[in-house]
Amino acid sequence: MPRLAAVCLLVACGNAPATSTTPKGPSPITTDRFATSPPLVTPGEHMSYRLQLQGMQLATYDLAIGEITAIGGKKAIVVQSHAKATGLAQVVAKVDDYFTSWIDVESGRPLRWSTDEYATKGSDKERTDARFFERAGDTVPIDFHLNDQPPVPEPQKVSLPDVWDYNSFLVALRTWDAPDGSTLTAEVMRSRYMWHVEMKVHGRTKLVTALGEFPAIQLDGHTYKVDRKNQKAADSEPRDFSIWISDDDGRVPLQNVAKTDYGDIKLEITDYAPGTGARLRQ
Repeated sequence: MPRLAAVCLLVACGNAPATSTTPKGPSPITTDRFATSPPLVTPGEHMSYRLQLQGMQLATYDLAIGEITAIGGKKAIVVQSHAKATGLAQVVAKVDDYFTSWIDVESGRPLRWSTDEYATKGSDKERTDARFFERAGDTVPIDFHLNDQPPVPEPQKVSLPDVWDYNSFLVALRTWDAPDGSTLTAEVMRSRYMWHVEMKVHGRTKLVTALGEFPAIQLDGHTYKVDRKNQKAADSEPRDFSIWISDDDGRVPLQNVAKTDYGDIKLEITDYAPGTGARLRQ
């Protein structure tokens, strides 16, 4: 069985079919940058999801918006996700992993990315610290820690003007209100590795979830892992996935679906709390 946390964070191989329409409208756009604006989050906001394989629940996944703090001389909002195996899946893989982002409250760009997760096999703890705010030219400083050993530098080459981690990229997708057929290219960190990601606005549809039926925008993604020199990794097969975001004022990520060698995988929302503070992006 594939690593559950990896599935939770950048769902594996293959798009799932969905019914959607592509009405006539503005011409599609192609870009490698999101608009510069505050992130669309609210302090105290919380989303819960369940990860299912062929209808069997394997894990839970939570995304929580914390408070505003300071990092790299800028104000940042803390966004943390947590993946945890449940039921019989706990016998197959030890998953109780945390992924934390610090996102600039003015630009929406990530400043730092930190992970604390179990190794694919065994009980070793792997910790990654990517400091985007210290980027120098085409290089992002990254430190990797195994258990309590000293950090090992793993600098990452990048090629695009912005670099993302999975949390901040998902937050940015909430603000991506582009015409159907529009495409966006990005470089996104998942765990300790960088992924080349190509997104496309598939179209508007309606999606039934555990919380009810919602108008939604389907975004299709194509991705592959790159090495530290920003070349396609030799061991990386291209992966396809789809994300549905509510097509309303909340712009809530509702579902992430993919096909794998083990069957259809679905990450579906089960609970949503809107938060208690003021939304950063008005």
